[in-house]
Amino acid sequence: MPIRILPPEVARRIAAGEVVERPASVVKELLENSLDAGATRVSVEIAEGGTRLIRVTDNGCGIESGELELAFRRHATSKLEAEDLGAIATLGFRGEALPSIAAVSDVEAVSRTAGAPSATLVRLEAGEVVESRAAAGPAGTSIAVRNLFRRQPARLKFLRSASAEAGQIATVVSHYALAYPEVAFSLVVDGRETFATSGSGSRREAVSGVYGSGTAAAMIEVSESSEDHSLEALIGAPGLSRASRSYITIFINRRWVRSRTLAFAVEEAYRGLLPAGRYPIAIVDLHLPPSEVDVNVHPAKAEVRLRDERRVFGLVQRPIRAALAGMAAPSYGAAPAWPRAQPLASSWAPDEPAGVPHGGPPQPEVEARQQPLPTRIPVLRPLGQAGTTYVIAEGPAGLYLIDQHAAHERVLFERIRAGRQGGPPAFQGLLAPATLELTPQQEALLDGHREALRSVGFEVEAFAPGRRHRGPGGYILRAVPPLMKADDPGRAFTEVLDLLTREDAPADPLDRLAASLACHAAVRAGHSLSVEEMRDLLRQLEDCETPQTCPHGRPTMLHLSADELARRFARR
Repeated sequence: MPIRILPPEVARRIAAGEVVERPASVVKELLENSLDAGATRVSVEIAEGGTRLIRVTDNGCGIESGELELAFRRHATSKLEAEDLGAIATLGFRGEALPSIAAVSDVEAVSRTAGAPSATLVRLEAGEVVESRAAAGPAGTSIAVRNLFRRQPARLKFLRSASAEAGQIATVVSHYALAYPEVAFSLVVDGRETFATSGSGSRREAVSGVYGSGTAAAMIEVSESSEDHSLEALIGAPGLSRASRSYITIFINRRWVRSRTLAFAVEEAYRGLLPAGRYPIAIVDLHLPPSEVDVNVHPAKAEVRLRDERRVFGLVQRPIRAALAGMAAPSYGAAPAWPRAQPLASSWAPDEPAGVPHGGPPQPEVEARQQPLPTRIPVLRPLGQAGTTYVIAEGPAGLYLIDQHAAHERVLFERIRAGRQGGPPAFQGLLAPATLELTPQQEALLDGHREALRSVGFEVEAFAPGRRHRGPGGYILRAVPPLMKADDPGRAFTEVLDLLTREDAPADPLDRLAASLACHAAVRAGHSLSVEEMRDLLRQLEDCETPQTCPHGRPTMLHLSADELARRFARR
């Protein structure tokens, strides 16, 4: 095939794919433009997860009438000179966002500067200007993006549900509300305002708007500064931990970034204060000289490269650790009560020698179970616990180390699935219904999984269905699944919602919910189990269809064969 130049419209769409991955990408780029324009009020409105409509309106400086069309030309920007690449101080700088958005949607932009007699309106379809005229409008800029990816059906079909995409957008807006507490943000989803911040300048107030007043009041302030850096943070005490890492928010020079290194620095500050599988709430605002941070790594600008990563790790970890010094790890109560397993004819008797099945020669069913992994696991006899996390067991084929949390997850997951297929859901009504303080992302998850949540036993209702409300909350939890034993059912419910966002969760929505519920209800690492509880867990794991992994794909056990033991002890 000969080399040829791609048609301009194809090149635009290919380039746009690097910047605009999903509706949340559009919101992020438009928000950053608003903030760079000095806006103190920014409103975001979306419909159908952002695919039908995204409108971002601000009261920033606006765009000059003669420059509005130019703003949609590739690499047109007012934020960068060539010599600035080594020290970028604005959120946007590439001049790619607006043309990329216009290439994959229909766009209408209305903008007016403070001194202009009227606003200017520009409409674009597939990246081409189809209308430009004077219009009425306040000072600032409003950009409406419609029919996102309509001309790219392959991209459109890979998007998630409307509620899931709305949840991603809510995450973007809430993060920038935390980074810019002096800016008033609002988010309207399908005609309903789901959250708003006051723009008072108080980060704690912004946290209240995103996570709820109770969480905001319990956050700990951390600050440190020197000649070349400063850190301001709000962190949760160990008792405010969550079930996912999504509550660790990192800003570098007020830019929301994804940094495994700095997120790990926050987690390291909590070492020894949180049990396995729990993560802190933390909002970290780190300011560094722009020359020490390379934001020109990827078109989405979410990843950064640090000149001295080891030093910056310490700048984050050290002050947070100091603020937590002396705090005790929270108690999460005793291990949950184990449903009694029916004894199997092939159970191991505690006082019988290893390798001899109880009740004489193995029956055919037992022989089938004694096949090596990954077929069904053999009958196992518990010997004890290692680190109150792993059950040590003996079987006909050697020793087994079982992750008690992963194994119990598998047991509960299959029980939930079986119960879902066996009839109407079982509800456990709450004597005192719990008021829910949901983040915007959690609210989107609730809207998208409402029927699935009911199918496993959750009963949730709005205070006033259809009424607009401000800030987290607006829902009442009236019933939970019988297997959920929790002193705080409201918190348990929100953790189940958070677990739905795990990247390793099953793809099927119902299985994803079953996995989240099982993960929350399963016995945790660090719980001491009695011999009887270990025996019950092993019996139930033996009866599972897929006992080798938890619903998220982690292994439930490791096997050390008799031959391997003999080899390692030089018996062969």
